[in-house]
Amino acid sequence: MKIKILLATYNGEKYIKQQINSILAQKDVLVDTVVSDDGSKDNTVNIIKEFYPHISVNQNFPGTGSAAKNFLKMVINLDFNEDFEYIAFSDQDDIWLPEKMLSALKLLKKNDADLYCSNLTKWDTSNGSFSELKKDFPQKEFDYLFEGGSAGCTYVFTKKIAKELQSFLVKLDTSNWKGFSHDWLVYFFARSRNFKVFIDSNSFIHYRLHQENVHGHLNKLSWNTIKEKSSEVLKGYYQNHVMNYIQYLDKDSAEYKIYKSFLGNYFQRNFIIWKYNTQLMRDNRKFMIFAVLNLLKF
Repeated sequence: MKIKILLATYNGEKYIKQQINSILAQKDVLVDTVVSDDGSKDNTVNIIKEFYPHISVNQNFPGTGSAAKNFLKMVINLDFNEDFEYIAFSDQDDIWLPEKMLSALKLLKKNDADLYCSNLTKWDTSNGSFSELKKDFPQKEFDYLFEGGSAGCTYVFTKKIAKELQSFLVKLDTSNWKGFSHDWLVYFFARSRNFKVFIDSNSFIHYRLHQENVHGHLNKLSWNTIKEKSSEVLKGYYQNHVMNYIQYLDKDSAEYKIYKSFLGNYFQRNFIIWKYNTQLMRDNRKFMIFAVLNLLKF
């Protein structure tokens, strides 16, 4: 079984060798890694070319501006005439356990699913601690309207969904999409088009948290994280995403009507949140925070 690994890099010289080595150490699968570098100003590209000459490196000039856009550019550039059956996203600074890809493929087949994602093991490099980042709460009917399936670095998906995703992305305009998230978008795309998604309770990735993380630091449980996330919600984080996602839904669908009410006035927004409360987010604790913050947002 051959998997195309899409590895997005930007100034990743500190960790790139560890990540690539863990990809190459995957058990009982064939991996074909492609790197898309977003204009690194350090030695990331040189390191890859020197130590991994068999890995293809594409350099974006100018850069896309974000890892999310870099990942989706790689999906757009996929050549489906090449010999691979599955696609996976990889960050530049994590470490994969040797069973990561094989376990994902087995579960995709067993569950007849097109998209796999999983829990993660947070690796706080400031103190060397490891802890679970749980994502496998039971899927809800409308959860994809307000959250992704997991971190994109856990995603593995079939060629079938990748082909449809590519056609979708060619027409997608993210130029004014603030805080654009590829993991949420791919989950939204899959669920809104009735592809089956499997979320694994196991973790086969050490998700490195460090000072240079773009978003990883937000997975630390701290007062600063709570303040930052709450501030984003109160400034319209969800409204911004909903305004972008709503255009890709059927206007007669329940999903469209939920989004339309969410974008309405204060009372319409909060009415729809509480009406569908058990179906909007997988984690009940996350939903309660979301609901309370929206009550505070006038």
